Amino acid sequence: MLATARRLALRGAAAGGGTSFSSSLLRSPHMHTLKLVTRRDGMRSSHLPRFMSSTPLSQFTEDFLAEVKDVPHATDPAASSQALRSLVRSKVLKFTDMRDNPEKFFLAHRLLSTVGLGGFGIRFTVQFNLFSGSIVGLAGEEQLKMLDEVQEKGQLGCFLLTEMQAGVLSGLIVETTCDWDEEKQEFVLHTPSDKAAKNWISQGYTAELGVVIADLRIKGESYGPHAFHMRLRDDDGNLMPGIRIDDMGTKTVANDLDNARVWFDNVKLPKDALLNKFADIKDGEYVQTTDERMRIEVIGQRLLTGRMAIAEAALLSARCLHMRTEEYAKNKICNGLNGETSLASMPQLANVFKESYAKLDECIEFVSAVEARLNECLRNGTIPDADLVDAISVCKIKAIEVSIERAHALRLEVGSYALMHKTGFELMDMLLCCKFAEGDSRILQMKLARDRLKQVKKDGAMGTLGKAFGSDGKEALAALNLARKLAPAGRDLAKMEKAFNDNWEDIYALADMVADRHMRDQPPLPFSEDIVERLMPADVEYDHSWKSKVTVSEGKSGVAAA
Repeated sequence: MLATARRLALRGAAAGGGTSFSSSLLRSPHMHTLKLVTRRDGMRSSHLPRFMSSTPLSQFTEDFLAEVKDVPHATDPAASSQALRSLVRSKVLKFTDMRDNPEKFFLAHRLLSTVGLGGFGIRFTVQFNLFSGSIVGLAGEEQLKMLDEVQEKGQLGCFLLTEMQAGVLSGLIVETTCDWDEEKQEFVLHTPSDKAAKNWISQGYTAELGVVIADLRIKGESYGPHAFHMRLRDDDGNLMPGIRIDDMGTKTVANDLDNARVWFDNVKLPKDALLNKFADIKDGEYVQTTDERMRIEVIGQRLLTGRMAIAEAALLSARCLHMRTEEYAKNKICNGLNGETSLASMPQLANVFKESYAKLDECIEFVSAVEARLNECLRNGTIPDADLVDAISVCKIKAIEVSIERAHALRLEVGSYALMHKTGFELMDMLLCCKFAEGDSRILQMKLARDRLKQVKKDGAMGTLGKAFGSDGKEALAALNLARKLAPAGRDLAKMEKAFNDNWEDIYALADMVADRHMRDQPPLPFSEDIVERLMPADVEYDHSWKSKVTVSEGKSGVAAA
């Protein structure tokens, strides 16, 4: 794995170089190369030498930034969705790059975050990760061919998972049903109640396509959540029969992104709507098509890549915010005791920069190393093992935690500058979006603690005590102590709920210990490209009549009222 990591680092992406495109995007005065970082385990690391600008990923950097240069001006969903359609049609990033060139896939997310972590970043990851990525990961060979047409036409898709009563704090709970009708050879997709309506579906209003997660039922028997691809709107923008969509309304940030609530009233889907790489229906019976059975780790693959992309985007966004603010502080003149001085020389602000860069860079090197491990799975088409799944959870938990903490510490020390547009501080609510997207950090912490308790059960009390004398002794003792507190509840749900509520602080404390272990044990690896601050201020004008201007396909405009 270390050899692979070193290989990937040497092959990474240069973010600059002599190019014909605007140098303000490709090469910025606010470029920062990571310095030597001393880790808690005593290891020191630094960026390896960048490769030359003639490499394929450096050309991709130039091409991608050229395609998104007008994104800051697309401040409503109609304009923003058109910007994404153009990017999709350009094929500068292909839907299959997640599998064939995952480094490019993750680099694209990082590049967007250096321009500005706005609603378009969410729109982008919904399209390339959740929607098309689900098809890449779950579709059969014949079904995969649909992506060529989708990309050629610049069609948009969404990912319909979360429901009104099963959001990011609920885990994977699905009440939407999809019944197989053997006689008619079709599925019937249905929302049984308002609480099962698909909720906060990003790009759900402007997309004509979708991947929906629903409980597959055959002859009345439930086979659990499965993925289905479907058409939401026709080429004229009209909703398909049985579909109702509401816009979620105006938000505090990212109003260039549409979010929707979606209901299905006995919507008919063809047999090939079921993404059938792992499961299918033959002769009216449910069949497993590979040795890998359909389960949460399979259907949730794109949640893992999404968590990885979000962690990276948050870290680079927070770092670029610090880099821009540092340049401002260096040039902001203040009156000191001994004459004029710069804001950057104020000890409290200087300390914020010092602490922030240390903590952000430590997270960056951890997240980058975990990404390298995930890339191997994506390239080989394998499901990540339990340790990697937990490491990805740690990436999202710690990256968001540190990004929010350090951005807040910074804004407290720079006065009214933090209130101004064009500074990057106007995007801080996007870090909150990062916290709950693809599974809230609290849910992921619960999962880390649960998995650690499972290990206690496997090792037994004596086996766990034996680990108390090792490097992770504190964690082992905390896990054993928590297991003893929860054990009396048995399988009684009421007692379990009370036990969990009574010991919630211990649960999250154990999760923090697990996270610290992952960060301590993972050999660090920096991102292979220079971090370049390219923040572009978004326009402040917003077209409130955007719904009448949504275009669902080339030459067709005006989505019908939902």
